[in-house]
Amino acid sequence: MRRARVHFGSIRQRRGFVYDTDSESDDYECMDDSKDEKDNTNTPVPGKRGVGEDDEEYAADYIDEYNNEFEGYLLNQDVADYAENDEDKRKFISYVNMSLDTGLTENYDCRHVVVARWTQIDQTAALINAKAIVNFFETVGYRLGQKNRIGFSLSSNGPEQYIILPMISVDEAKRICNDSETKGFGLNSTIIHINPLIGVNGIRLQDGNDFLRVSQECFNNSEMMDLFVISVRLELPERLKVIENGLNLIKRGISELVDNASCETFGSFSSKVRRTGFSDIDINVESVRKPGQQMPSPRPLKQILAYPKCITDHPLTKAELESYPQEETVKILFHCFNDNPVFKNKFRIRFVPARTPILIFNTITNDGMNVSYDISICNQRGVDKADLLDEFIIKDRSEDNKMKNAMLFIVHWARTNKLLPGAYSDEKLEPKTNLNSYIFNQLIIHFVQAAADKIFIHPQARLGARVDDYNFDTLFGDYVKFLSDFFKYYASFDFTTKAIYGKQAMQKTTLANVHGAKVTPLMMMDPMDCTHNISAKVTEEAMKQLNGLIRNTLFIVSHYFSQLFCTSAGFQLKQKQFRLNLLLETNETAVAIMKNRESKISVTAKMLAGTEKHYMSVQLPDVIETSNDLMLLLTRILRFDVSPNYQGPSVYDLYNTGGVVFCVQSKSWIGRRKKKHQMKSARSDLTPLQLDVICSDTYQYEDQMVAEIRVVMGNAPKTTWKFAYIEMMHGQVSDVRDAMHYLMDQFVFNNIEELSHNGIQSIAKIPTAESMES
Repeated sequence: MRRARVHFGSIRQRRGFVYDTDSESDDYECMDDSKDEKDNTNTPVPGKRGVGEDDEEYAADYIDEYNNEFEGYLLNQDVADYAENDEDKRKFISYVNMSLDTGLTENYDCRHVVVARWTQIDQTAALINAKAIVNFFETVGYRLGQKNRIGFSLSSNGPEQYIILPMISVDEAKRICNDSETKGFGLNSTIIHINPLIGVNGIRLQDGNDFLRVSQECFNNSEMMDLFVISVRLELPERLKVIENGLNLIKRGISELVDNASCETFGSFSSKVRRTGFSDIDINVESVRKPGQQMPSPRPLKQILAYPKCITDHPLTKAELESYPQEETVKILFHCFNDNPVFKNKFRIRFVPARTPILIFNTITNDGMNVSYDISICNQRGVDKADLLDEFIIKDRSEDNKMKNAMLFIVHWARTNKLLPGAYSDEKLEPKTNLNSYIFNQLIIHFVQAAADKIFIHPQARLGARVDDYNFDTLFGDYVKFLSDFFKYYASFDFTTKAIYGKQAMQKTTLANVHGAKVTPLMMMDPMDCTHNISAKVTEEAMKQLNGLIRNTLFIVSHYFSQLFCTSAGFQLKQKQFRLNLLLETNETAVAIMKNRESKISVTAKMLAGTEKHYMSVQLPDVIETSNDLMLLLTRILRFDVSPNYQGPSVYDLYNTGGVVFCVQSKSWIGRRKKKHQMKSARSDLTPLQLDVICSDTYQYEDQMVAEIRVVMGNAPKTTWKFAYIEMMHGQVSDVRDAMHYLMDQFVFNNIEELSHNGIQSIAKIPTAESMES
């Protein structure tokens, strides 16, 4: 069985980079011992050739400029500036990916970059723009770095504004941030707040979102993912030093309380593929038996509980550590640490009586640094769970191991959309959702197995053989397809009645009867412990929030991917400037799209013979190609019926100048969710499009007519746009507007891929609800 003891050399992972001191500041020099080592031949050094692989040698040519001008990559600067062709860019990105596992902070130092924020409350006052901010700071004596690397908010209309500034040095960045905290800045009665881009707990959630936003025009989605991963994994050397000192102190304390103590770090902090700039440190404590060592009988537990501090003189033995209930053992350790002034002055210590009881040490610092050490006892199962996640990522055989980045992105998506808390005090959640990153990682693992229709996970196998090889590129192709399929899968997943059990989705009641698990809003059994519902404490409100975010995410994707185009490989999504970072602010992006799309349905009024007449124009999506397409949607989906008052040709043609007159006899666009849920529970074999269509069939015509309208279809002159023009003959214009809004912005966009691939007329082939019942 694997045992990885703690070695702090592996935590800091110095690469020996020395930043170019020919720049205006000397603050970029890497002050670590590794640069004094003689055997450093395999490490590329700026300005020199390494003797490693060809890609590393090639990338070394660019590292000098890359290190000194980090924002050259990250702030509105394309990687292509450093590479002459696509092959050069591929090699450069390959080196970036390799570097994530070693020396990340030193390779991509951006400690000199700060973020300035202000709120433009009074829109009538003089607007503060990026240029005014720059001039202001230079006027009062602060030295900025390269101005062509400045990033700023893309819209000046909203009240919340920001600018990302590279300062001339790390010291200058610290000075302006400290002055902002202690003195404050104001311009035109507007308060300006400044903080470092990478803080003591990594990058802030909002800073990260804005950081990616100002870069989105310069990168494709693959490069945006690389940029995202770099930003969330950066951590300050000061934080690493605090972690190292705290871990050493905790280890020494445990060694005095547990005989032959072994402290094994596990979880995301120890992972080369899941670690971020704010990862907690998980520690598993065990007692290692030395060869020939006698195993004394355990002392009575009551004796130790009566006086826990007795273990300072007579530490807990291996037999005691393994025989006592974990909760009691952790309580004993808690009393000893909590009574020790050395630990009380450096940590906030608390006991958490979870399924696996833990002792949490939180660092006490003046700068808001949040470092958490989670101590558990004989928790090999926890170590195995962490190893399973790492192995699942490592077994991805795609180019650049895309699953690593995809899993980091999904978890971060949950943080930025307030399903998971952030690392800073103002990023905590109230009320708590009780979701965690392990749940989201398991959601991904289940989805990948379901998408491949194959079991990849074998929990009972030995370490290294618990996950089968798979290929992200083969299954999904790229990040956008993966994210689209992931959210589509869970949008159609019935969380109300179904539970996740490995690759399978099973009835909750079945699992409750077999394993005795409590039925909860989200029910997911742990692959490493099939009797444990890892989501048992997730709240109903959290599930509503998750489902809403999933729907809005799909809405964003459908908006940007509203067309497909045919290639030799088949139909592919046509991207309309979609960038992955748009999903990190899902609700805000969805609302902005909705507001922008409302203008596609316009209503006008005219006075004719003393009577006010209302007319409506509806811009049709490209997937609606002919008048027959629109006719089918109106009659099958909205249940419009050709009016007996219609005097036109016997063959209905919306292109004729008189159009077609319809009776609106049922509000088929209202109350669909409950109907769809009932049908989905009864017929799990139906696709989302089939559910939508058959749901429309269940609406009955009403005795009282809702409206009577005339519909004509036409093209806008000199454009490819198609419109439906509607004349209100009787009824409320608001009802018809809501009907068209549902048809275009929900039905068509929610099913855009299938409709684009098979055509609108494929709807006619879907059996009616009546025929299916018979």
